[in-house]
Amino acid sequence: MLTAATVPARGAETNMKNLSFDLSSVTRENFYDIVVPAAKAEGAVTMYNFAGSFGDTWKELIRRFEETYGIKVTYSDVKGDQANQQLIAVQAAGQDSPVDVYFAGGGGYPLLSSKGVVGKIALTKILPNMDHYDPVLSDSVFGKPHGGSFPLVHLNQTAIGYDSAVVAASDVPGTFEDLLVWAEKNPKRVGITSPAKGGSGSGFLYSLALDRLTGDCKTQLTDTRQTAQEAEDWAMDTDCLDPVWDYYRRLLAVAELTNGNADTLNLINNRQLAMGTVWEDQVMTFLGTKQLPETMRLTLLEKGQVGSGDAMFVPANARHVAAALLLIDLAMSKDFQLWKLETKASRSPRTDVTSAQVPADKQAQMLPASVYPRLTVTPFWDMATALSNVLDEKVLNQ
Repeated sequence: MLTAATVPARGAETNMKNLSFDLSSVTRENFYDIVVPAAKAEGAVTMYNFAGSFGDTWKELIRRFEETYGIKVTYSDVKGDQANQQLIAVQAAGQDSPVDVYFAGGGGYPLLSSKGVVGKIALTKILPNMDHYDPVLSDSVFGKPHGGSFPLVHLNQTAIGYDSAVVAASDVPGTFEDLLVWAEKNPKRVGITSPAKGGSGSGFLYSLALDRLTGDCKTQLTDTRQTAQEAEDWAMDTDCLDPVWDYYRRLLAVAELTNGNADTLNLINNRQLAMGTVWEDQVMTFLGTKQLPETMRLTLLEKGQVGSGDAMFVPANARHVAAALLLIDLAMSKDFQLWKLETKASRSPRTDVTSAQVPADKQAQMLPASVYPRLTVTPFWDMATALSNVLDEKVLNQ
């Protein structure tokens, strides 16, 4: 009697609309016994990918999935903002979702969840391949609780990239102050990605604020309970950020403000810059296509730089829920996460996957173990966006 009464109550906790199996009874231990037959009965699954640079990665995942389960995957590259609005509109209309698995920007959770799009499934608790998932990330994303429904499957890291053929080892900056000093000694040789046009720039700006602020000011900077509007109001009105704006005025007097993440890398490749703000995984991609010199190296600044990531989730009105769970589970397998790390410098939320497990030549293209993960810090992207907007107002447009 207790079991019979409990199952419907647990099932009621989810907002999934098209379940063909008893989700409330699924555990890590019985996951494949319940989900595989249901997924094969569904016979298909659709996937959206918002990150153009990840198309080849997900095609490898799909190849493995179809080979393992014999279930056909329909795949589409999408623009994140447009796909988000599509899913919000479909949800509001009570229609079935056009997608079952969505690889979405990690910062999209507040909007998507507030509109009811995110399916309430404790993925980090029931998927067998999430048994080694980092407990720090298991229930929240960038300070926003999600209960396991919006897990990051890819971690990336902002960094300082430099051409070691040009920058001597003794001159590699170790702090934000060191970077400023080097830039002033080497005018127009450092590139700072515009925070409005690339995440490496907004990540750098937020990391700088973490470095410069203390006490109550830093508490306010990192308070993820704030809405985007509250963050922007504070950033516009506070005196706490004066040291950040002062630093930027000095830096931009001697540095190049670039038009995006790729623009920074292209300028380094053309030897117009020797150093710049970058994403670790994008550097690996550019190295793989010979768009950067092999002497390109990476580092992180004390007291840390932003590490971010992107998630996979199942929309609440997905039609092929079981197959979606299987696809996300395979994406989190140790073999695939290691392959992704080696080929993309795509860091893993699995605690048993590290760069020490990839070949030495690939390690040389990644952040060294002396700085990562020691100097990775969690972003508050709404605040980073607010800082970017206020930077325009108080520095760039002055």
